[in-house]
This record gives sequence, structure tokens and C-alpha cells, in this order.
Amino acid sequence: MKDFRTPPMGRKIVQADGGTFHLDIPGLPEPVSAPPSPAIEDPRREKSRILRRLIAIIGEHSVSAERVGVKLTSTDLKLVFEALRAHARSGPAPDFTAHDEIRRYVLGTLFAGLAEEPSNILYTTTTGPDTMRYDAMAPEFWIECLDLLERTISP
Repeated sequence: MKDFRTPPMGRKIVQADGGTFHLDIPGLPEPVSAPPSPAIEDPRREKSRILRRLIAIIGEHSVSAERVGVKLTSTDLKLVFEALRAHARSGPAPDFTAHDEIRRYVLGTLFAGLAEEPSNILYTTTTGPDTMRYDAMAPEFWIECLDLLERTISP
């Protein structure tokens, strides 16, 4: 082992020349699992608020797409929604390769714009008298919002 140093959090970091080894140092805290997603006070109202936001993004994107000669169809939107659900479940990147280059770009940028929304919508959880934690939207709630969006704008 080359080096031992104590970072600000008090945990020891060990660097080794190679190989895999297990480090068991008594007194170190056990790993903490991620905190549960915060409860949303009024899910129906929150979905409505998010729906308006997502429709606005799609509307702006549709206008931009038409400037480059692409009219988004319900089939295009369905592909994007399915890619967003898959991304929320497991994280794979969408594959829009069956389309021409410009349509593929349009679908990819729409996907990217919508995929970042769950991390842009933050919820707070009070963790102490003067402290608060900010959490991104839970994937399950995001998928529910996508389902509502699809039912709202697709025939």
C-alpha cells in the first residue's frame, strides 16, 4: 500500500499498487442507503403542473422542428415517450436510427430536453430545524407523468 490519508469526512482512503482487496477497518460507519423519495403532498396537482411544463417543452420543440422541415407525428412522440420510460427504468440511451438524419436529431434533442426534467424538478425534505434536503423526482412518479402526457397529447 502506498498511502493512507484521512479525507475531511474522516474515512480512510487506501491506494494500492494493484489487485483487489477488501478493506475492513473497525469504527468506520456502515454505508447508508439512499433516502426514500419525498412524499408529494398533492400528486394530482403536481402531475398537472409537470404536464403543463412538458407540453410547453414539446410545443417549443415542435416549432423548432418545423423550422428545419420536420413535423412531429404522434408516432414520433410515442417513440420518444417509450425511450423516456426505458431511460427512467434502466438508463439505456434511445435509438432513433430508423429515421433520417434530421428527424433523428429532432427526436434526440426532444428526448434530451425531456429527460432532464426529473432532475430539474426538485422536492424538499426537512432534515433538521434549519436544514433541508433537495431531491429529484422519483423515476416511478416521472413515468406516471409520462403516461399522463401521452394520454393527453396522443390520440
